[in-house]
Amino acid sequence: MYCNIAPVNIRDGPKFAHRGVNLDVARNWFPKETILRTIDALSWNKFNRFHIHMTDAQSWPIDIPALPELSKKGAYQTGLSYTPQDIEDIQIYGIYRGVEVIIEIDIPGHTTAIGFSHPELITAFRAESWHDYCGEPPCGQLKLNSTAVYDFITKLFNDLLPRVSPYSAYFHTGGDEIDARDYVLDETVKSSDTAVLTPLLQKFVNHSHDLVRNAGLAPIVWEEMLLDWNLKLGDDVVVQVWSNSANLKKVTALGHKALFGSVDFWVSNPPLKSLAYH
Repeated sequence: MYCNIAPVNIRDGPKFAHRGVNLDVARNWFPKETILRTIDALSWNKFNRFHIHMTDAQSWPIDIPALPELSKKGAYQTGLSYTPQDIEDIQIYGIYRGVEVIIEIDIPGHTTAIGFSHPELITAFRAESWHDYCGEPPCGQLKLNSTAVYDFITKLFNDLLPRVSPYSAYFHTGGDEIDARDYVLDETVKSSDTAVLTPLLQKFVNHSHDLVRNAGLAPIVWEEMLLDWNLKLGDDVVVQVWSNSANLKKVTALGHKALFGSVDFWVSNPPLKSLAYH
């Protein structure tokens, strides 16, 4: 190409430091090869983050060596789960292509799949009618005042986080769509009063986030933790906005970095959402 004003100095850079996609593999199974192809597509389009919504009510598709029963009983079927080697391969594949993989374990809501191996940890497990206990079936949430739940989270994170921290700066702990009605059925709580639940949820989040920080990672949560439950979150916590774009200003006004992937821009709530970092 001929340019009659050469030499030319072009300065360019991305508007957002975080340019990513969120893929839900708990409600929709994707083989490792498909995930690797997705990372290729992200890199070709100058995206640099890949958020994997790894677990949800519908399935637990990740093998945890310290808790092998989770995927054995909680995956859709045998073989539809990611091994530790798969997780390492995905993370390394991303690093070599300039894409940071961020893994999410959604807690304490959306945890029904844990109940197939540990029903003692879950309140309102597959409760009916589901309209009375959750936004979508099957219902089930981690109990909020259970020593066994705390021991479980510690064991889970102590296994998984050291395998995440070499490749990412963040770990997503979920926190969306917690239904207070479930805790009337929780024998450790027996209440749906937010005045009762909020201190228990704060203690739960503090515990899980301390484990994340001890692994050298910064926590990410869904917006409800801050905007609905009014929890005190650390300055390092990134808040992911999804329900509407107006909440972005609310999060940043409270001093937190925010991930933005509002459902406003989708006709329905698909497994794939685009994100921007503010």
